Amino acid sequence: MSKEINRIDIPLDQLMMREQAAIRAAKRKKLKSRILKPLLVACGLCITLLGSGFFSPAIATALANVPYIGIIYAEFGDIAAKKIEQEQLMTKIGKEDTHGGLTMSVKEAVYDGNRLLVTVAYTGRNGVSLEEEVVGTNTLTINGEPIDVAMGSTGQDDIDRNTIIEHHELTLSNTDIYGDKIEVALDGSNLFGYKGNWHVDFTLEKLMEEVISYYPKVKSSTNDGLYKLNVAKVSFTPLLTRIDVLVDYPKELDRNDQWPFFEFEVTDSEGKLYNRANMQMGATKDYGHHIILVLPPMEKMPKSFTLKPGKTNEQGYWQEIKELEMIVPLEP
Repeated sequence: MSKEINRIDIPLDQLMMREQAAIRAAKRKKLKSRILKPLLVACGLCITLLGSGFFSPAIATALANVPYIGIIYAEFGDIAAKKIEQEQLMTKIGKEDTHGGLTMSVKEAVYDGNRLLVTVAYTGRNGVSLEEEVVGTNTLTINGEPIDVAMGSTGQDDIDRNTIIEHHELTLSNTDIYGDKIEVALDGSNLFGYKGNWHVDFTLEKLMEEVISYYPKVKSSTNDGLYKLNVAKVSFTPLLTRIDVLVDYPKELDRNDQWPFFEFEVTDSEGKLYNRANMQMGATKDYGHHIILVLPPMEKMPKSFTLKPGKTNEQGYWQEIKELEMIVPLEP
């Protein structure tokens, strides 16, 4: 299984080595896993995972014949996959660009003001290759500008020797920064063994299902006052449950690039645990002062969340910082 970094333009180049080290560590622990959940994706770094033979023939049939291929998100392990498939939340796009023997086709997409998901298929007349040397690059933009993301991932795999399916998942740094209707564009260059440039653009409207937000302002701090956390907002949207945590620490840690990236375990009032296996964690572009936790969308809102912040110790294991634990009420 080969892997490479799919780059997003970000101003925090100094963090690349830190993120690459995290990815290498994750690879050692996840050798049997086809799709890696974003673990330490601070600053919007995107991880691209490439594989071979991942999909069953049923997926190829769905891709060819079914107007909505939301089933693809279950295959890629997306946190909203169940709801996407059950409620057919995807919007059929059906726009493509063909030249040089390769077709880039945007099949479907969905956007809820917090997350953007896009499904793309590539079909090559002379076959397509997932070899790292010939995969090429592609870029998603909104309203003609790079997307302001807190975390994201791109997964690719082959359906057969002529077709590759691609799944883009982006969580925005801030809620509703682009409004109710967005102009999305996908640009590709030298893709899968074919030379040239491809472009597809489309208009996408925001899902208008109800969004519920709470502003609990629950705080905690270490006994020495070095680190302080503030749960500023909890949002329930069609595609996610989002917890925004603000982090305060001494300014010299910014200058020395020693700022802490806390990892969390979250337990709801029903006792369900969310951690690396079923939750995403990322940060906006301000040195970890704004951490975002992304849980699956919820049919029934819990009465509270318990947040257990922690850090990875020298042995590579997550260790809770007990004094930073917070109970976040979700009732009026």
